[in-house]
Amino acid sequence: MSQAPLVLVERDDDLARLIERAARAEALAVDVEANGLFAYRPRLCTIQLAFREGDGIAVAVVDALRAPVAPLAPLLGAAGPPKVLHDLTFDARMLAEAGAPLAGARDTSVSARMLGCAATGLAALLASELGVTIDKQLQQHDWGRRPLASAELRYLADDVLHLLALDARLAERGRAIGIEDEIAEECAYKLATALGPPRDPRPAYARIKGAQALDPEGRAILRRLVAAREAAAEEADVPAFKIVGSEVLLELAQRRPARADDVRAVRGAAAGRAATCVAAWLRAIEQGRSDGDVPEEERALFLQVRPPRRELAARRAMETRITGWRRAEAKARKVDEQVVLPGHCAQDLVEIALAAGDAGDAAVAAAIARIPGLGARRLARYGGALAALVSAPPPSGPPGTAT
Repeated sequence: MSQAPLVLVERDDDLARLIERAARAEALAVDVEANGLFAYRPRLCTIQLAFREGDGIAVAVVDALRAPVAPLAPLLGAAGPPKVLHDLTFDARMLAEAGAPLAGARDTSVSARMLGCAATGLAALLASELGVTIDKQLQQHDWGRRPLASAELRYLADDVLHLLALDARLAERGRAIGIEDEIAEECAYKLATALGPPRDPRPAYARIKGAQALDPEGRAILRRLVAAREAAAEEADVPAFKIVGSEVLLELAQRRPARADDVRAVRGAAAGRAATCVAAWLRAIEQGRSDGDVPEEERALFLQVRPPRRELAARRAMETRITGWRRAEAKARKVDEQVVLPGHCAQDLVEIALAAGDAGDAAVAAAIARIPGLGARRLARYGGALAALVSAPPPSGPPGTAT
């Protein structure tokens, strides 16, 4: 199938014509690029589209820095053709923020994972499934730079040019072993979670590795240091990690220097862009000392109390049970374990088991039916088995983890 000349869309009228053409397609390949590695707040920079038109593939690059994105909403939403993306999470978030949220999307990375592919990156899949080689050297390019050079446009086009063919190949393999419903359910779950709130509600400072070991004053200082880094990053319009690493802020919260020379003694605290932040670090440390601890409403999110040993043992036992059942069922069906029960569903099942207590069979069954991403087909096939897993006494043996 031939490729039509690439279209670069930079004006409203050109975008309107593209939307009219793409709306008639049977399916639409979509990809986006942003400048998140180079700006404090990532901006959607380009949207790449590909669709079959006549005997060829039409490819367009929408310059999101010059053309409005909102008019794409009907095309990318439920009213438009089915969309095909590879690893849709980032794309979905950026498009939603720009006013053109996705709906009706399929994800080739999900299909590949469900099929048990060893490598699920786009380049690896195109090579293994279609024998197509693409160049990924611009994967960390600054897509906010203009004008877009011919080599950059070729790179952008390659990310969608073969996506529809890849989706068709993977879908054919999925149908051959009867897992198309499970693939569709997982794609819908992935899109819903991409557009929903983050699963970890803790503030950024509480997610820094090692922060949990700090005393109250130390975590108050770390909170102030992270806020100071955010302010510096916003002023410089760069990602926060380009100001200073989180491990440096943690060390400052541990040492709590009171003089500029002591700050400079902490490796990285006064290097590069952080060289102008020494006074800001000292102010943050002083403010943290004055605070004494993080605000009460954040304290519960920060502190992770280790469950009692008995509860941990019960959790490990249930994880072992679910893992063993899932592995045996996958082997019997000759499918990947994620087809039988995705890892996120397995973890939700563990929580149901731990919370079940004296709940009756009907309550347990209802809780299982509400597991996000489980889907009607799995529920019909495995509902009884999952209820039995939850309700039976804990097994003995070495612990395992369902992932």
